[in-house]
Amino acid sequence: MDKLAIWEVFLFSVPEAAVIISIAFGLAGAEFLPMKILYMSLLTGFILYFIRPLISSYIVNVILYIGTLMILFLTFKVMDFFKGMMSIILAVSIYLIIEYLNVTAIQFLFDLEPVLLLKDYVLRFECFLPQLLTAILVSFVIRKYKLSLFTE
Repeated sequence: MDKLAIWEVFLFSVPEAAVIISIAFGLAGAEFLPMKILYMSLLTGFILYFIRPLISSYIVNVILYIGTLMILFLTFKVMDFFKGMMSIILAVSIYLIIEYLNVTAIQFLFDLEPVLLLKDYVLRFECFLPQLLTAILVSFVIRKYKLSLFTE
């Protein structure tokens, strides 16, 4: 895959990681800890900044993303392995569905070519915002209504 510029990490990767981690916290029923989420999302963005250019397969990148999050969840002692793994896999899956629906809708509604989205950063950011906001809303709903995967 392409190497991101460092500013792209802050603009795209870190917010994406933060919302995925937030969704995983909610799904696990873990306490929402903004500073932990911030540190974990920054680390995720930087770790993947170095790993992403080495891997050309999208699915391998997704697996590495899940692995990175799992290691960070264990390192930051957020939750046990089983809860973490289930929550992270579901959170990443939810985010990927949101991303797919967002990109498909934008391409359909505005007749945009995918290559154009990769070249025009302003357009890319404008297309990224709806999926980020939708994912934030999903995270909020999961936490507000306590839609945890686990009962205790």
